[in-house]
Amino acid sequence: MSAKSDANPEIEGCAVILSSERTAPGIAPLESLGLPALLDGSQGRNRGPEEKSALDASNDLEAIHAWLASRASNPNTRSAYQKEAERFLLWCIMEKNTALSSVTVPQASQYLRWLEDLARLTPEAWSRKWRVPAAQWIGKKSERRDSPAWRPFNGPLSHTSRRQALTVVKLLFSFLTKTGYLRTNPFDQVPQRVRFLPGEGAPKEFSDRSLTPEQWSDVLRCLDAMEDGIEKSRLEAILMMGKGLGMRASEMLSATADWITQRRIGNESVTIIEVIGKGDKVRRLPLQQEHLDAFNAYLKIRGLPPIGSCPKGTPLLANLGKGKRPKNSTDALSRSGLHRILKKFLEEAALLADQKNPIDGAKLRTASAHWLRHTFAETALESMPVNVVQTALGHSSLSTTSLYLVPADARVIREFKKVKPI
Repeated sequence: MSAKSDANPEIEGCAVILSSERTAPGIAPLESLGLPALLDGSQGRNRGPEEKSALDASNDLEAIHAWLASRASNPNTRSAYQKEAERFLLWCIMEKNTALSSVTVPQASQYLRWLEDLARLTPEAWSRKWRVPAAQWIGKKSERRDSPAWRPFNGPLSHTSRRQALTVVKLLFSFLTKTGYLRTNPFDQVPQRVRFLPGEGAPKEFSDRSLTPEQWSDVLRCLDAMEDGIEKSRLEAILMMGKGLGMRASEMLSATADWITQRRIGNESVTIIEVIGKGDKVRRLPLQQEHLDAFNAYLKIRGLPPIGSCPKGTPLLANLGKGKRPKNSTDALSRSGLHRILKKFLEEAALLADQKNPIDGAKLRTASAHWLRHTFAETALESMPVNVVQTALGHSSLSTTSLYLVPADARVIREFKKVKPI
């Protein structure tokens, strides 16, 4: 039986129309979603008895928000959990025409198959298996959540992303079942193992997602060529935090001026940035005067006092908007904003690189914020012990840091230079 054939007959054709502007009616972020009673979970077939539920939730949206409030206090965790819950809820409504609290075991199993197919099948092959055209699920990564063009996906999901999706949705259903909101957990019968698709079996080395010294030189040339001003100053701070300090994108976006302080370490007073990373673990990274000067220059151009005098909570990376916000805005840069800024800049750097080596240009076009962190690791391991780099990166396991070490590849390249091409 086709996966298309199990839609709820009572609500076949029922669409959640929020705006006539939307080309894909009903596909909207959680905060904009309005659902009819047959789809909101208030009458879900798997709902537990109300008197036995520990949640103050009358429908699926309220239950999701209760889960996020209980299990995702960290902003980065909340963002990751909300994204996966949002995607699954929309899939239930739009693809299966069913409430989240009515999902069956076969439907739960189909979700992973659907994620595997997304943006990988031809439109014809897709339409034979699934109801809603794939194109209606996919949009630009940089779209704002309040834009009619927003979509929950921006392309095919990698093996890692599909595994994350399944893990988070399983956590959601486990919570809803244990609190009595649901009677049974359909995901209990879905294996945790996520299969590799063709071409996914050999994960890329971290070194494949970092920039060479030549490519980094192109980045710096592009930065130097920018007109002096607030955008250049912000970009310099981004590059310094990523490549100079090895910070994750989420850490850059969370960083505030009061993360920078002075501590007595050994027999000297050192200026450090106290980075709050995964699991709210704090790691202390020493700052050079050049780091401090760059941050202070960026604060000054925003009309703010220097480090040490800034109001508590002042973001190191600010959202400047499109000329609408004052320079001293205290709104932090968003993840989509960071992505947009770097993509635009790296495209300009790629154009410079194309002039001497198009391969370098192509590499720069695929780079992202996380590549800056990888580049830091590759560079740091040339002069620092691996355990020091582990601490700097905030890795809980030395084996993770060791993945950046690829001596076999390095030796092959070194030895091949001794061989004549022809």
